[in-house]
Amino acid sequence: MNNISDAINDFIELKYDDFDMNYQATEVLRQTFVKQYPSKQIEKMQLDDYVVGKEKESFCYWLETKLRSLGSIKGGSPADKKFGIYYNKKHNEYRTIQKWDKDEDIDKAFIKIKNEISKLLIAGKNRDIDSIIDNQISPMFKYKILTTYYPKKYLSVFSESHVDYFLKKLHIPYDNKLHVEEKRRLLLDFKNSVDELKNKENYFFTAFLYQWSNPKVKDIRLLPMSKDEFPKWTYEEIQKDFFLDELIHDNDGHYNFPEKGMNASKGTLVLFQLDNQIIASAKLLDVIKHDEPIDGDYKGAYIFDTRSIKTFEPITSLEMKAIDSTFKKFSQVKQTIDFACFEDIIALIQLKSDGLITEEIPEDETDKYPEGSKKQITVNAYERNPKARQECIRIHGTSCVVCGFDSGKVFGEEFEGKIHVHHKKPLHELDDEYEVDPKEDLVPVCPNCHMIIHSKYGGTYTVEEIGDFLNN
Repeated sequence: MNNISDAINDFIELKYDDFDMNYQATEVLRQTFVKQYPSKQIEKMQLDDYVVGKEKESFCYWLETKLRSLGSIKGGSPADKKFGIYYNKKHNEYRTIQKWDKDEDIDKAFIKIKNEISKLLIAGKNRDIDSIIDNQISPMFKYKILTTYYPKKYLSVFSESHVDYFLKKLHIPYDNKLHVEEKRRLLLDFKNSVDELKNKENYFFTAFLYQWSNPKVKDIRLLPMSKDEFPKWTYEEIQKDFFLDELIHDNDGHYNFPEKGMNASKGTLVLFQLDNQIIASAKLLDVIKHDEPIDGDYKGAYIFDTRSIKTFEPITSLEMKAIDSTFKKFSQVKQTIDFACFEDIIALIQLKSDGLITEEIPEDETDKYPEGSKKQITVNAYERNPKARQECIRIHGTSCVVCGFDSGKVFGEEFEGKIHVHHKKPLHELDDEYEVDPKEDLVPVCPNCHMIIHSKYGGTYTVEEIGDFLNN
């Protein structure tokens, strides 16, 4: 127990602040979702408000993608089996399975699915484990629903193999015949028995578990991607259309390679590198060779765990050097990263996924206000000007223009003036020599409002829209 106690104390001392910032932003999103889909209104939900595939921030899209920081349910099974119904864009049709209606009638299936979700939420509120176990919603989706609506009652460790792994690592005795929900309860009982953890949110306990001892990850490798694979695609398009759609849903985690693949073991954490930055990660399940080259070029494939595929704001070489002192630079050679850096890399990915907004202006020196011009350091990055930030703050002040939050008033003089600066027009849309107007183009916003601004599917909300959300 001493080693575990030391690990818990180290996590709280060294990592808690980072994860607390991430938690606060995630909690705003979670509460927004629950208000948008209140438990008593589930059975009145319309089909297009439920399914994925309609390019809409639907019930399923929120739980699978937008609230991914509460636990990933990406991949694992086809969308029709996971959610019961989904919209197939390629064939322009809704699809379900016979589990929900023997004739695969969409309307009848949807009524049954909504009824089952409603019963699940009632059982979840009452901690009725037997009813939860008997509920017909698919397992991963079921527990994501429970942890989203009742985060104080349930733990977001969804994989049964991961639950078993953590029980063994924590030396918690259990019967293999127990249902996974009963085993999750043992993990929560442990959390609530530890003084340092019992008053913390379940979110932090889950974060600690995966930081402390991540199941099956054995190695960290950088995998360079060729620009030729994605001509004229932006990295956001590659993340959304390839990693989160094609690789998961169409390719079932198979990523073809042309020549010799990585000599990597199962369980390796793979970091996908494009244009001198890391834009995605996934856990490797296997490397296979094709009997005959596919499309004349691809001689083999990496097989990734689709549930582990994650995209995030790009990680730069400077950030990698700060984590791994042996890291020199990005190249087209497959590189190995020191596994001792695993926890720091996971923490950085978590923050890049959910908590950091890349348009925040760093400290630098310049006389004018050009925005968007590209400079070569170790990656191509948009220049941001600190004097533009200072002028914005001089004009607009240091309180959030949306909610009025003032860090100095809340946290004390030491934190006075701590505020994000938001570009009303995204930096990637600006021309090379665009000159920013600090009065018209920039506004101060707190981290929470900044996160919500950038949480819109396929774009950003306006400051006015976020204000309307608060007022309503």
